[in-house]
Amino acid sequence: MKIETKHEANHFNFIRLFAAFLVFYGHAYVLSGREVPHFGLTHELGLFIFFAISGYLISMSWDLDPSLKRYFAKRALRIFPALIVVVLLSVFVLGPWMTTLPLNEYFTSSFIWLYLRDIFLYISFYLPGVFEHNHVPNAVNGSLWSLPVEFFMYILVAIFAQGKKYIKYIVLVAFIIFSIVTIIWARETKEMVVVYGTDLRQLFIVGTFFWAGAVMYHWNIKRFFSFETFVIGMLFLLFIHQWGSFYSVVSLFLIPFLVLSFGFSHAHFLKIFNKADYSYGFYIYAFPVQQSIIYHYPQISMLWYLLSGFVITMLFAVLSWHFVEKPMMRLKPKRMIKK
Repeated sequence: MKIETKHEANHFNFIRLFAAFLVFYGHAYVLSGREVPHFGLTHELGLFIFFAISGYLISMSWDLDPSLKRYFAKRALRIFPALIVVVLLSVFVLGPWMTTLPLNEYFTSSFIWLYLRDIFLYISFYLPGVFEHNHVPNAVNGSLWSLPVEFFMYILVAIFAQGKKYIKYIVLVAFIIFSIVTIIWARETKEMVVVYGTDLRQLFIVGTFFWAGAVMYHWNIKRFFSFETFVIGMLFLLFIHQWGSFYSVVSLFLIPFLVLSFGFSHAHFLKIFNKADYSYGFYIYAFPVQQSIIYHYPQISMLWYLLSGFVITMLFAVLSWHFVEKPMMRLKPKRMIKK
């Protein structure tokens, strides 16, 4: 018996960590009550990068091993173990430490049990008495909202894959539909439509980038990926940024193209990031770390806020990877092929 696990070298660990940092950087301004910078390095861009990579790699993962059981086992082992740990730490360590309520009142509140539903991707942001006077009040971990959206995309990948020989057309239609809904509704309306604790506007916006990545996989756009096309595409993106409406449409496909072009490029100096993937841990711990710093030091300078937040969050990310995520990923079922 042998295991088919061959993968091409890429730089997605680095790009995902960079995307997580963008989310951290953008949230730093929001959570500290400062104006978000307008030069494009925002938390939204970080999420677009995450979803573009995911759309490509998850589509490839299904193709390499089209088994529903193994597919969802792999996805669950990647998302849930670290999520369970951060939720439990939030409820039973961070909450009691930060709450303004007496501990007996905190632990008897029904809200902590509602918060535990985050483990099942029914996202709640509130713990009783926690961060209630912060610039963004009552939000313990605002980053978790994207996880049910991500998992829903995994479900759609499995459903669409049943179309087999029509899959390239199915994902193209999905991308077109998500793009249209994003442009004419999700970006325009201020009214939230919530299903299973998730804002459907955000589902369509980030989902568009997921399906752009899927299209690039199934339509073999990879043959155009290179560092040279990345540079050309980046220059074009910067050039059209002055035309807001045109940019907002073109970027739905161009940003994923740039991300994947760079990811598959031959930037050998980035190989040092291939040994560990700290991006998920960084992403799920950054928000509560940043809220905690602001809670204790509301007048902290931006420089110290970024530096201290980065160091503490990276420490949690390293611990999460080596003691939770990596051990759990070893349990992923592998496709066995007879010689």
